[in-house]
Amino acid sequence: MPTRRALTFFITATLLYFFANQTQVGWLYIMSAIVAGVLLASWFLNLNALKGIAISRQPSALSELHEGDEIQFTLLFTSSRRLNLIRLNETCPLIPNPHPLNLFVPSLSPSQTARFDYTVIADRRGVHCFPPIKLSSRAPFGLFERKHDLDHPTPLLIYPEVKKLRRLDLLDRQPAAQLVTPRAGVGTEVIGVRAYRVGDSPRHIHWRTVARTNHLMSKEFADESHPGLTLILDVSRQPSAISHSLWAKHTPFEYAVKITASIGDYALRRAYPLHLLVDESSFAAPSGALNRIALLEYLARVQPEGKRSLADVIHNRATQTFVAVIMPYPDSTALESLSALSRRAEVMVVLLDPESFPAGGVTARSFADQLRALEIDVRLIRYGEDWQNKLMTNDKYPNVENPSLVIDH
Repeated sequence: MPTRRALTFFITATLLYFFANQTQVGWLYIMSAIVAGVLLASWFLNLNALKGIAISRQPSALSELHEGDEIQFTLLFTSSRRLNLIRLNETCPLIPNPHPLNLFVPSLSPSQTARFDYTVIADRRGVHCFPPIKLSSRAPFGLFERKHDLDHPTPLLIYPEVKKLRRLDLLDRQPAAQLVTPRAGVGTEVIGVRAYRVGDSPRHIHWRTVARTNHLMSKEFADESHPGLTLILDVSRQPSAISHSLWAKHTPFEYAVKITASIGDYALRRAYPLHLLVDESSFAAPSGALNRIALLEYLARVQPEGKRSLADVIHNRATQTFVAVIMPYPDSTALESLSALSRRAEVMVVLLDPESFPAGGVTARSFADQLRALEIDVRLIRYGEDWQNKLMTNDKYPNVENPSLVIDH
């Protein structure tokens, strides 16, 4: 692509030739030929200005990357031939409204490596892929510009933010004797059926239900060894949910994902078997007991795209002795199911208040009062509050803390 300078050279060469032709002055012909020759040589040399370039991009840490972490990236450029005057535009998808980072390599020989380091803070969870790096060069004289996109996606999975809870009343108290019932897990007693998940044994398929519903269904067994925790995350689609905007990070659902990860982290540190129950029409959760990585990888990818209500997800589903229900939005249709769930398990509901978030929404206070009237432990969390401290505080006894139940590891 010719630059403005090339246009100037072309006009100059044309004018010199015109005056030379009119005056028949020899040196004007020579000057016109020199300018035209420079223009032609610049175009020819610019054709290979970006050939032979290779790129490598590496983050500073290859283990767990969480939302809010500071991440340093290293860009390494090599070339199989000598190149000059290379401009690079790197766009990092981990920051909101990213602007290209402009880099410049004055000269690069086959024996050299150009290195660039830059640091960003991961703004949001999810799978992020880098767009192609835009290369350009005006070598050798700035008369023509060659452009090329160098694709190196470097996919990164950013986990949600996890806050270390020191206590959680739901798991720190002993369950009532009448609530110690069979839990879903590995055992001998069948306590229900659920949709078949990848990894389930074919021997556990419940063929009678398959014949009736025409869908693969798997048996659920009682876990006869140790009480555990079931995390129930409401992933149903909400009309007021924000997908792409300035406040996309600050939505009730994004906060619900962080809270789910933090409660799950606490349960795993206390050695509780952990299960996840969600609407599988959105994004199926891993089957069986989860470890930390399985939980974080699921929560990094899940979006509020479920087609079933929370009541449908809870209905007749086996759970552990302890259940934490995380609701980004109030749902009055779930009251009956939550009430029934509280009669067979120790239940805590974490309810986000959409009204307090930047995008606004319905208030959750009346729904929280309805849950409390059913004697269900509720944690109502508003935007801007310290939700870590809110989870660790017992609403019934906010000033009471049992030091023996505090863990710091």
